[in-house]
Amino acid sequence: MNKHLIEFIKKFKKQHILVVGDVMVDTYIKGEISRISPEAPVPILNIKSEEHRLGGAANVANNIVALGAKCTLIGQVGKDEIKKILIDQLDNNKINHFLIKNKNYLTINKKRIISNNQQIIRIDSESTNHLENKEIDKVINFIKKNKIKNILISDYNKGMITKELLKKIKALNINIFADPKPENFEYFKNCLAISPNLVEAKKFTKKSKVEDIGEDILKKLKTNLILTRGKEGVSLFNLKDGSHNYIPAKANEVYDVSGAGDTFISTLTLTYASGGNLYESAILGNAAAGEVIKKQGVVTISQEQLKNCFIKKNGKIKKFHELTNLISDLKKYNKKIVFTNGCFDILHSGHIKLLNKAKSFGDILIVGLNTDKSVRNIKGNKRPINSQEDRVEVLSNLEAIDFIVLFDENTPKNLISKLKPDVHVKGGDYDPNDLNSLPEAETIKNYGGKIKIVNLVKGKSTTNIIKKSKNV
Repeated sequence: MNKHLIEFIKKFKKQHILVVGDVMVDTYIKGEISRISPEAPVPILNIKSEEHRLGGAANVANNIVALGAKCTLIGQVGKDEIKKILIDQLDNNKINHFLIKNKNYLTINKKRIISNNQQIIRIDSESTNHLENKEIDKVINFIKKNKIKNILISDYNKGMITKELLKKIKALNINIFADPKPENFEYFKNCLAISPNLVEAKKFTKKSKVEDIGEDILKKLKTNLILTRGKEGVSLFNLKDGSHNYIPAKANEVYDVSGAGDTFISTLTLTYASGGNLYESAILGNAAAGEVIKKQGVVTISQEQLKNCFIKKNGKIKKFHELTNLISDLKKYNKKIVFTNGCFDILHSGHIKLLNKAKSFGDILIVGLNTDKSVRNIKGNKRPINSQEDRVEVLSNLEAIDFIVLFDENTPKNLISKLKPDVHVKGGDYDPNDLNSLPEAETIKNYGGKIKIVNLVKGKSTTNIIKKSKNV
């Protein structure tokens, strides 16, 4: 089954999906709060960084492009500064766009204020203007002219999606997938599939049991229903025979669910366009959403990351040339690459803490593992205790690690010079202000990378474990 699903992922690059919906810009303002204002009893945020990301329907489009497909986005914008930021982001991410400019409209912007990885307030700037008939006709003419086969409707109930627009799109007899808001569910009668979350579906049906919700929506809307249920996974209700298929969620640590629904519907639509049925499409969508909730904020998943969800753990083991191609792909989508290395002979809690901390510095953690030959050169002929095959097997089962690459040299200097990770993590008592004793420091400095020092756990080492075992 996994091999079968991977074949669909490989076909993503041949697809072109049209996304129509409410476009937004998500702004993340990060800083530190260390004191209270003397003017009023409110915390003072010292801003450290500000970042803009695509949101709403624009995030759906970004997910599609990140998965290797082509995408065109249709949405509504105002004549303001946020519109300029939006267009720059779309162009940078190679998303084609057909934006309807409305001087009375305010381009939607959601500002999230974050301190110590905790969102403390969200500030929204928006206005709701419904499309006029002449604008609806522009959208329909665009769809006809470009011979679109698959449309994804991303509805946030901000005015872009109207009853009249859906009526005219449905008349074109093309595949329509939608993530609708409860207020607009009725617009989506006789579409191919809708994918609301459980809360939205409960609001529309006024029912609480999943089976009752599915039955009610099939009856009222005559459309296939893929119901996303958070940590409970996904329920697929098939219009043709009324059957209910349940797909459990992967047991992942949930960090932030922002944008997970966008990732789900994007992957679902792409899989169906690539030849999958709704059940197969829901499996892939569920896996993709399970990956993005591990990250803070609205993020995407690459094709390679999605493939790795369906490859056995040893799929984490990469040859050097595979890894360089993979890193090149990941960096196109602004993924931060973290690298650390070691022998990892007898795995202990110190190793686990190091690896978990290393993963927190970026999106992808690559571990350079010393081969048996390399370990013998460094530690003598009695080491390693565990062969490189055994060490690889253990490491590949750790959630924090995304990829593992073996190297023969005593130091990872040569490997780092070619991989050029954004962050190199070193465990030990090195002085962050004086890294001359670190062989790879100059190499990292030359290409603009960063070094992070993680203190080792006192008393935890493979050498101590070996000594202890001899005294037993």
